[in-house]
Amino acid sequence: MHRKAISALTLACAMAVTPAMTATPAAATAKPSYRGCYDGKCKFTFSKKVSFRISAKRYGFSRVYVSKEFVGGIFNQDMVVVRAPGLTTSLGEGARGNMQSNGKNTLSFRVLAITSKGATIRFTG
Repeated sequence: MHRKAISALTLACAMAVTPAMTATPAAATAKPSYRGCYDGKCKFTFSKKVSFRISAKRYGFSRVYVSKEFVGGIFNQDMVVVRAPGLTTSLGEGARGNMQSNGKNTLSFRVLAITSKGATIRFTG
């Protein structure tokens, strides 16, 4: 047999025995989980709009929305916008914010960094 034929036959046998592997990285297929934020304490970096559930019993609202948006007018810069039903806060890098509803506990947070790709925020409860 020729050398090419033996190589092709060996390769074909190896492919038949070896299970198919995908080249998709785990990070590309895994959706981030924000379950750790339910108690109001977490830190994450995001590049797209994010929403997650929090304890309505503790904070008076059950969902928080976080996004990076360009805020014009007197600011003219990218800021992190944190929203909850009936509440909105826009913060620049390094700023701290609070949200309180119905006399419940205050949800506190701080913007750690804002970049061209996204932002990092820490919720401290």
